[in-house]
Amino acid sequence: TSSSTPVTVSNISTATAISAGNLHTCALLNNKTVQCWGNSEYGQLGNGSTSTRSTPVAVSNISTAKVITSGDYHNCAILDNSTVQCWGTGGYGEMGNGSNNSSTIAVTVSNISNASTIDAGYLHTCSVLSNNEVKCWGRNTNGQLGDDTTTDKNTPVTVSNISTATAVSGGTLHTCALLSGGTISCWGWNYWGQLGTGTYTSTYTPLLNSYITSASTISAGKYFTCVLISDGTIKCFGKNGYGQLGQ
Repeated sequence: TSSSTPVTVSNISTATAISAGNLHTCALLNNKTVQCWGNSEYGQLGNGSTSTRSTPVAVSNISTAKVITSGDYHNCAILDNSTVQCWGTGGYGEMGNGSNNSSTIAVTVSNISNASTIDAGYLHTCSVLSNNEVKCWGRNTNGQLGDDTTTDKNTPVTVSNISTATAVSGGTLHTCALLSGGTISCWGWNYWGQLGTGTYTSTYTPLLNSYITSASTISAGKYFTCVLISDGTIKCFGKNGYGQLGQ
């Protein structure tokens, strides 16, 4: 039953973070486990099942999570040892473990042992590493992985020309990184100008945004991007058919 007012999620009283996907939600608890609820058609609840659940269930194999993120049909978590685990749909390589299979339980992403932050887009995920590089994996039809190709990757690839990233945000078909010093770089599909570069030309490698010089937070949406500026203002760019640029 839909609700137009907030209702309390059952059996959760120690949550420290939350992340919503397309038709599901996950919560990080203070004991570093993860619980999810909602649609599980692709195993995105992570409990070994593809059955929809209207109350939270525990994600298998996760006991030391410190960061969680949700894509449309998959989720990923950074663990205390700075490795990454993912679960849910995997048809484009979203699991990052060298396969194109979905997983109903959390599996370890290959070749990442120093993740610091992470964000899942529609069907891809990117992580900032402790050396401030960015690695991405999953769907790459529009260059959203930033490795100068449009080939899907089922293991992480290094984003070209990024060495000072502090955060990353995945949209539907594009990705943006916040760089030290307050600049941003974006890559991927740019039909609506969601890269913010002053053109509508897509790019398969990051392009520095010359209009943003003092960003503190970045968030990529479905065909648009918004940036929180250090003075407390917000700048947005890209598609505006529903007024999502807020001006």
